[in-house]
Amino acid sequence: MIEIPEIPLEAFEIPEEGIGSTLGIKNEYTGSHDFGVIGSGQCGGRLAKSFYDIGYKKALALNTAVADLNPMQLPEAQKVRIGSLEGSGKDMVKGKAAAEDSAQLIFDKMKAVFGAVDKIIICVGFGGGTGAGSCPALIGLARKYLEFTKNPDPIKNVIVIAALPTAGELRSEITRTNNEQVKQTMFQLAAQEECGPLLLIDNSKIENLYRGIPPAQFWPAINDTITQLFQMFNYLSKQESEYTSFDKEDYRTVLSKSGLAVMGVTKVVLQEGTELGQALQSSLKKTLLSDYVSFNTAKEAACIVVAGETVMQNTSMDSINYGFDAVNNLIENANVHRGLYDSAGEAIRAYTLITGMTAV
Repeated sequence: MIEIPEIPLEAFEIPEEGIGSTLGIKNEYTGSHDFGVIGSGQCGGRLAKSFYDIGYKKALALNTAVADLNPMQLPEAQKVRIGSLEGSGKDMVKGKAAAEDSAQLIFDKMKAVFGAVDKIIICVGFGGGTGAGSCPALIGLARKYLEFTKNPDPIKNVIVIAALPTAGELRSEITRTNNEQVKQTMFQLAAQEECGPLLLIDNSKIENLYRGIPPAQFWPAINDTITQLFQMFNYLSKQESEYTSFDKEDYRTVLSKSGLAVMGVTKVVLQEGTELGQALQSSLKKTLLSDYVSFNTAKEAACIVVAGETVMQNTSMDSINYGFDAVNNLIENANVHRGLYDSAGEAIRAYTLITGMTAV
């Protein structure tokens, strides 16, 4: 009988594959991709909270101002004070410094809350100081974190959702200056493919489209629309269709393109004698949430039509294909990934996500 010495490494357990959230946090939505969300500044934090409310529990809200963080209804461990000053006073230099000074704290919070995720979403407003100023630094941190977790594409798997100011907010010179400055910086990063899609949300356009929203409901309605629309693509990419499926690989491909991106949803009401394609063409571009992009430079797109049972039984496939062609006509050179699903009710909705574009 031989004696076998115990090697020191034997005393340690081999970790399970992947890295889990040390706080035990798991996302609670149905979707094909696992996301982590970082919201910076007041606007970004509200978007992160809206994502949290629909099941994106791996969410962080960052701010330089305790007064903005305290009332936010997120777990305390997921609210992060950055920098040493109380607020940035709409100064992007202070926002940038706060993110850089708190880089290790933010990284540690990502590790505690996210674990391993497929993609990280960074939410900011382009008119403020903290969100706009911190955005480039947060992109770099998110990339480093994805590299740390051995993500297969740490550059393209960082997505930025950028909310552009309303017309009223743009009357402020400092807001207008911040918006133009951060747009220039971020559009350049997008063109250089330093991150994945830069998804633009033009609140001025939304303000014009939906004039009937009362002031008290405006921001909650806008934030919930953005996050629920984003989730719709994730949700549908997990669903089966007896017609045409928009699957996980389609979704991954659309989200893999750097450059500017937009999304929108169109509810189509077919009047007698009106074709689906005509209805889509008349409302599609109007309901996309930004006009800052050049649509003919798009590389990838998703167009998903969800229709009630009556429509599916009484609308020809030629008409539906003609509806899809309306998207192709808008984005001539892009690869369009189609999905066709039936649903309860009689409405027809077309969900569109376009990526890989340059600015107008």
